[in-house]
Amino acid sequence: MWSLSKKIGVVFVLIMIVGGLAFMKISSNSTENSETLILGTQGGYPPFEFIDAKGNIIGFDIELGEEIAKQLGKKLVIKDMEFDATILSLKQEKVDLVLSGMNITPTRLKEFYMVPYYGDNTSSLSLLFWKEIPEGVQQLEDIVNVPGGTVSIEAGSVPEAYMSHHPSIPVKSFVGSLDPLMDVRYGKSTANLVQHEVAYFLKSKHPEVMILEVPLGEESISGFGIAIKNQELFEQITEIVNDLKKSDKLKELEDKWFVGGDDE
Repeated sequence: MWSLSKKIGVVFVLIMIVGGLAFMKISSNSTENSETLILGTQGGYPPFEFIDAKGNIIGFDIELGEEIAKQLGKKLVIKDMEFDATILSLKQEKVDLVLSGMNITPTRLKEFYMVPYYGDNTSSLSLLFWKEIPEGVQQLEDIVNVPGGTVSIEAGSVPEAYMSHHPSIPVKSFVGSLDPLMDVRYGKSTANLVQHEVAYFLKSKHPEVMILEVPLGEESISGFGIAIKNQELFEQITEIVNDLKKSDKLKELEDKWFVGGDDE
């Protein structure tokens, strides 16, 4: 039989082994986290982020994310998910940041950091119609005068927040930016409300689209979402974005994706 001292010795060794393995796992995860930047996004919001013909996720936000990761000396890891899931993942710290054409609101600023990067000069949204604008429709409010008048929007988008101020106009909400437009194409919705840049991207792909501008009462600015606990990353990205603005690198990306578009 083993003596008490031998039993204690064996238990001590086992504790050391288990503790060592746990330390190695933590160290491994820490190394991985320090070398990667995990980006949460919704890949159905062109030209901010969308899937190309080759199955790759591309767009303005994605290229900006790559530039941020490069300057941080990290590898960008993209996690494509539904918009609501990006915010939940950020709160649960499953992603380092959210970059998904997300507008800055007082409510979101209470939940996580946001770094403004686009939309300082945004002054309007766009109503999209298929082939023709209904007679008598000259502004958003006129939709209620169209028989069965309905506006389609993308869930979680700037237009959805804007439409909350127009409760008299029926709204249909969709996941992704293409389905709302197709609802208009097939006569199920009267018009699709989108951000200005999205409107002209969709028109470049679908010449049948007719556009009616909707003036905004205030500016609509998009921002990075960063977890409250990650103040260091917030400060780093704030500095990088400011430098990108000063160097005109951000403007180059805007010109590529919002003016010239991308044919990939």
